[in-house]
Amino acid sequence: MDPTTSVTLYAEARARVIAAVRELDAASLNQTVPACPEWTVHNLVSHLAGVAADFTAGNLDGAPQPPWTAVQVDERRDRPIAEVLDEWAFSGRALEQVVAGGTTSHPLVCNPWVDAGTHEADLHGLLGTGRPPAELWLATIAWVESHASGPLTVITPDGTFHLAGDAPPAEVRTSSYELFRALFGRRSPAQIESWAWTDPEHAAAWSVELPRLPQTPLPLVD
Repeated sequence: MDPTTSVTLYAEARARVIAAVRELDAASLNQTVPACPEWTVHNLVSHLAGVAADFTAGNLDGAPQPPWTAVQVDERRDRPIAEVLDEWAFSGRALEQVVAGGTTSHPLVCNPWVDAGTHEADLHGLLGTGRPPAELWLATIAWVESHASGPLTVITPDGTFHLAGDAPPAEVRTSSYELFRALFGRRSPAQIESWAWTDPEHAAAWSVELPRLPQTPLPLVD
C-alpha cells in the first residue's frame, strides 16, 4: 500500500478510537474486551499507544508477540486514560511521519492501520461504537492476501480472495466483514464452519487454519 493511504487509514482509525474512549467512565474502561479477553478497554488503548511509541522508536524486537505487547500495557496500566490518549495522539502523529517518509520497509510499521482497525472492531463489539469503515476491512484482507496467497478461495460481495494455509484447496462464500474478523482470530471455528462452503468436508480444517492470530473459542458478535 502506498504511504499516503496507509497514513490516512491509520490516522482516521486513531481519531475514531480516541473519540469513542475519551469520555468513558472508570467502570466502562475496566470492562473486559471479549475479543481480547486478557485486556480491559484501558489495556487495549494502552497497547495501541504503546505500538505507536515502539514503532516510532524502532523498538521491534519481539513484535508483535505477547511479551512485546505486555510491556506496552504494563507501562501504562496506572496512567489516566486521558494521558494515554494524549500520548497516542502524539506518538501516532510521529508514526505517521515515519510511514509517510518511507524510511522503513517493515510490514507492520508501514501498515499500522491493520492492528488499529482490528482493535477498533474489538471495541465496537463491546461498546457498540460502530464498525470500522469498509475501506479498512477490504484493505486488510488485501494486505493479508498479498503476504499469504494460497489455496483457499473466499468469495465475498466485494471480491474474490485467495488465502494461504496447509488445508486442501477449498472455496467458501461469506461477507467481507466476517472474513476480516476471522483472519485475526475474532471468529470461532464453529462460526467459520457455518460459512457457505462448496465442500463441507473442508470447513473443519480451514476453520482453524484461516486465522493468522490465536483464535477465540467463543462466538463473537460485532
